[in-house]
Amino acid sequence: MPYQTPSRLPLQPCSLDGSSRQLLLPVPCCNSIDRFDLLQEIQAGHCLMTSTAFQDTDCSCTFSMATAMAPCAFACSALQSDTTKLRFKPVQARLKHDGIPSPPGNCSLDIRKKTNWGVATASYQVEGAWNEDGRTPSVWDVFAHAGNIKNNDTGDVACDMYHKFPEDFSLMRSLGIKHYRFSISWNRILPEGAAGTPINQKGIDFYNSLINEMLANGIKPYVTMFHWDLPQILQDNYDGLIGKEFINDFINYATVLFENFGDRVQDWMTFNEPWVTCVLQYGQGVFAPGKPYGEAGQYQCGHNLLLAHARTYRLYHETPQLQLGGLTYAQAQKGKIGIALNIEWLEPLTSKPADVVAAKYGIEKNLGWFADPLYFGDYPASLKACYQKILPSFTLEEQQLLRGTADFLGINFYTAKYAAGNPNDTCSVEPREQDQYGRDIGPLAESGWLRVVPWGIYKMMKYVDQRYHPAEIIITENGVSAPGEAAMPVQQAIRDKFRVDYYRGYLDNLCKAIKEGVKVSTYFAWSYMDNFEWKEGYTQRFGINHVDFDSPYRTRTTKDSGRFLAKHFFSIGHGWEAGSEQQHQGIDRQMEGNASIDRPHLEDLSQ
Repeated sequence: MPYQTPSRLPLQPCSLDGSSRQLLLPVPCCNSIDRFDLLQEIQAGHCLMTSTAFQDTDCSCTFSMATAMAPCAFACSALQSDTTKLRFKPVQARLKHDGIPSPPGNCSLDIRKKTNWGVATASYQVEGAWNEDGRTPSVWDVFAHAGNIKNNDTGDVACDMYHKFPEDFSLMRSLGIKHYRFSISWNRILPEGAAGTPINQKGIDFYNSLINEMLANGIKPYVTMFHWDLPQILQDNYDGLIGKEFINDFINYATVLFENFGDRVQDWMTFNEPWVTCVLQYGQGVFAPGKPYGEAGQYQCGHNLLLAHARTYRLYHETPQLQLGGLTYAQAQKGKIGIALNIEWLEPLTSKPADVVAAKYGIEKNLGWFADPLYFGDYPASLKACYQKILPSFTLEEQQLLRGTADFLGINFYTAKYAAGNPNDTCSVEPREQDQYGRDIGPLAESGWLRVVPWGIYKMMKYVDQRYHPAEIIITENGVSAPGEAAMPVQQAIRDKFRVDYYRGYLDNLCKAIKEGVKVSTYFAWSYMDNFEWKEGYTQRFGINHVDFDSPYRTRTTKDSGRFLAKHFFSIGHGWEAGSEQQHQGIDRQMEGNASIDRPHLEDLSQ
């Protein structure tokens, strides 16, 4: 039967029978703050919020809640229908503004409108479903199951995004998010990992559904091919990234991704934070697969990784494909390829020459190790001088292969440190968190390596721009773990002023760099939601949405930081629609024969 217009917002919970429903709560949203206040008020209740989506209609909007897994929900009405569509009537009510701070001073409306603002995650950290639908173990599954993670945590379930992604994209849409960076699980696509082994169709179907659901919600996909979760079988076969066989296997994996998803994905990152992969995974051995091969191991890892990146880039841009009528993937799919490099700004401890040299060398050693070959064709001269005995060398042919293989440069930026040098050793750099007078460089986050240093991102952007002159910079990660948040009850954790202040300071400095001409096109907050934080398990939280890991539903609740970003950046920033003929054809083609996500039907509303 038709709904009756209520006299006030009906915010009492109602019991549901567990069947799939969509409940609509029209509210006024002439001002964007209203929707976020409503979302917060609903999430503050005792019922499980599983997804949200807002649709603007004049001066009203709709809150949608998919309740297949929910014990109860808030409902619903103030609508009338005709034979063709639902019309939403504004409810005359206003929700209070509860203190979201103003946008940073350097982030003018023009900059915020012209920049893409989004969120990021990674497959092992959020997907779960570790042994479902043909997925085989990654090195992180094996590492976690061996008890190497704090509290014996694992990513077996994580945020359960494998099953909950429609709800997540609906929540993203409600927050105005139009850009999403995620990674693909290699071992979900190729369970045996290597070239010539079978493709797992269920893995392909999952990512097709994921991408299509993004597009249906107006969210542009950005894909990271490798975010540390190597198939364990490749580690067993040839020692993973240490083996030269890795290069061909990675190119084969990339080809599978281009073939299956390239008609809808136009932004690719080959590797996430290769410094972490090679130093922590194969140098120090403190991350999966736990191989402490020292500096010789880490530089061999980096060498193979760089060649895999370069050959993948050349494949995408330069190799004609018969199935595409002789066009390259780039020509047919109109995409681009980059990489996501992590770096901390190093500020000289003093003006002494040794400290200045140390800071310069430290950045070249960490960022230049990977960025210099992609832009200049070879390692930094300082790195070659300091590690000439163990650093592999590129042939002239390999240098030519590498040079110019980044359509954009992705930067993961979190913090900065001081650098102290040794006047007798130009290869010495000592990172410090206190200045020469013992004062902290910035407040300490929950993560022991992360201090809040907003001015660091400005200096880093200026350095990258001046050294590499990239056509485009993407901030592929930026965020913070709030102190003590994992132990807080949800209603305390979502009031994350520490994180709001972090974003406000960092974005102010980023916008300052943009204002001065640095070509930053896109920014991704890390992370969309709390997740598995590698060796720290679930004890450190970076999300702008809280996740209840004690609940089987992994309930998401938006934090104040999410509301801050939503109001001033996500809902303001440059939009994107899957509007091209190619994109529509890709969606139609992949939807044929694939299992679709059950969606509520309009007729369900009256049941």
